[in-house]
Amino acid sequence: MTRQWGDALDTSGFIESRLLHGCAQGAWAIRPRNVLLPTGELAGGLDIVVLGDSIVGVVGSGESGVPHEDVLHWPKGTLLPGLIDSHTHLTFSADGEVVSNAIGDSPHRQVARAFGNAQLALTKGVTTVVDCGGRTEVMLTVRQASESGLIVSPTVLVSGAPITTTAGHCHWIGGVADTTDEVIRLARQLVQDGVDFIKVMLTGGNITAGSNPKQLQYPDATIAALGAECQRLGKPLVVHAHSEHAVSLAARCAATVIAHASCQDAEGKVALSADTVAALTVAGTSVDATITVGDLEGETTADPAVQRRNDQRTAMLPLFRRMHEAGVTVLAGTDGGVPGVHHGEVGRAIIALHREVGIPLGEALLSGTKYPAEVFGRGERLGVIQADARADLLLLEGDVTTDIAAVRRPALVWMKGQLVSRSGHLLAGAPAPMLSSRA
Repeated sequence: MTRQWGDALDTSGFIESRLLHGCAQGAWAIRPRNVLLPTGELAGGLDIVVLGDSIVGVVGSGESGVPHEDVLHWPKGTLLPGLIDSHTHLTFSADGEVVSNAIGDSPHRQVARAFGNAQLALTKGVTTVVDCGGRTEVMLTVRQASESGLIVSPTVLVSGAPITTTAGHCHWIGGVADTTDEVIRLARQLVQDGVDFIKVMLTGGNITAGSNPKQLQYPDATIAALGAECQRLGKPLVVHAHSEHAVSLAARCAATVIAHASCQDAEGKVALSADTVAALTVAGTSVDATITVGDLEGETTADPAVQRRNDQRTAMLPLFRRMHEAGVTVLAGTDGGVPGVHHGEVGRAIIALHREVGIPLGEALLSGTKYPAEVFGRGERLGVIQADARADLLLLEGDVTTDIAAVRRPALVWMKGQLVSRSGHLLAGAPAPMLSSRA
């Protein structure tokens, strides 16, 4: 008879059973209450079969051929693909010292901070992070350490230093280029260095003194040239944009993702025209709402800057709803690392997209799993529960169909088929398939 562990967090019985039965090198399966399918449906009555680092089958309960003792039965919980944070900054500290840390910390210290933040995200069920701005050499080091297995970490995709102007947003990271020729040259250098995508600061930003979030940092022709170059190079282009003009321009210039898309005008008022919505839909550009920025979660603050971010977020919620209703893909990135946004809060973003924006539950979950994997060219292996996908899995304590807040209650996390502890390390005593295979 299948051993049932219910919602208990102690799975030592399951692990011990697999070792005692000599099945350490064989397939094993999870039988949850429901599973998020690539369609966005949450379906029950399924076994998810894992071998090594991959999912090898999604079959009816009891039809996998896996021995009973190697089935983890979780009758009250939901199984999701590992979450994907489509907008984070691993070297950022999430406090008021972001800029001073970036300027004053050595590369070694920034690497160490990135490792810690990546492991924090992993404990929350985030198995892929898209780093949207850090020193290029630092982030390439972090990615290499993750890929090689030197550290237990989510998969890390990196832009390196975002392209920005002299005195522009995040100039303190590096990546300064002013003319069109300089921008193209820097983009090519970043690709030569090995980045996964290109990030450009089309407007100023809120954490860089002297930059203006309401105004463009580059003329239209420069962004058009960069968009064309990224297409030639085969690299996604992520565009930081805080004004509606910037959002519309980015869509028309082949942006893959527009980050923030806060649609301010020159006076700071939020507005979204039908023409801008049309530009997004025609281009197929995704919008990463970074909806955790400014989310006070019911708290109040006397800090005027924090309150302004909250007011802007509130004003943008119906605009994100309009984008979604028009067919724009909205992503559940967090901007993790900026002041007030801790790493790994993709679940919080998913909840906000569902409850506050009004995106249906299944689609909101896909916004933090399947959709970002597709946007960044990893859709065949990441972000989905299907045969041949990588076994990055998140088992929740509860059923998201009745309590979406369960997405913030991870019970167990697997990375490449390896069981991860709550401290972000491999679980001691885990079976061999969970410990030995690497992509």
